[in-house]
Amino acid sequence: MQSVSLMKVEDLKLFTTVVELGSFTAAANALDLPRANVSRRINDLEKALNLQLFFRTTRSLSLTKSGELYHKELLVALDALANANRAAANLSEKPSGHIKIGLLPETGDILQPLLFHFHDQYPDIELDIRNVSNGMVEMYKQGLDIAIHGGKLDNANLVAKKLLDIQRVLVASPNYIEKFNRPETLDDLGSHKFICYRWPTGDVDNHWQIDQQHVTVNPKIVSDSIGFVKDAVLRERGIGFLPTMLTQEEIESGKLVPLLEHMDYPMDEAWLLYPQRKALTHAAQLLIDYLAQEIPRLYQ
Repeated sequence: MQSVSLMKVEDLKLFTTVVELGSFTAAANALDLPRANVSRRINDLEKALNLQLFFRTTRSLSLTKSGELYHKELLVALDALANANRAAANLSEKPSGHIKIGLLPETGDILQPLLFHFHDQYPDIELDIRNVSNGMVEMYKQGLDIAIHGGKLDNANLVAKKLLDIQRVLVASPNYIEKFNRPETLDDLGSHKFICYRWPTGDVDNHWQIDQQHVTVNPKIVSDSIGFVKDAVLRERGIGFLPTMLTQEEIESGKLVPLLEHMDYPMDEAWLLYPQRKALTHAAQLLIDYLAQEIPRLYQ
């Protein structure tokens, strides 16, 4: 029998990930591991402890009473270990480690220079950058350390650090305006085509407060990718309600035209997300502090 003292910390962390995500398959996907590897390592852990940690069926996985108690105590021990590692890392001249960060695809061009500058400062830190459409959901599915998210929040298990307010504006392509005329009032919007974003909650973003008035539009196209919405607007499919930070270049070049500029538009919020119950590595904390400081400076 394997000695408990020889158990690897990574296997203990793997156990907590399986509990967090509820299945071996989900944990394997989040950690980029073969499912068989996850199953074998959990079996080895149970043998080392001489305990059954999970009840297994073909359709479900649940903790035994012993597994529940072990998981509870293990979280405390892993947090203490992470604190000790951070304290030791603070003394190191060259921080190192691996960080998984989830970015919305359309923010890549904006954030890439910041990430490169961070990497130049800490070349021994490995950045593993993933495209995500919903950081709140994919945080656990992909095993992310950090994710960028825009808009509403509905996941109490995540820590959210506000980065900035996001101004939005109605935009259309010049050719679309030439074909369908430029709206001059909110009432004019009723005769136009719209491409709308679908929030991670599933709600369609077609109800707006503009100039203290409630506006509802009937979209012809809906997408959960803000990048797709923007491309559809550029391709003359209709009007979009998009963040100015994603349309500034196209507006300046004349590829997009802002509409009803004299009106008061609502603001959204950009957030930096990270797991509440996952001990942050020193490397991840460095990146969080850096992005929280530098991203707001982009729009001062």
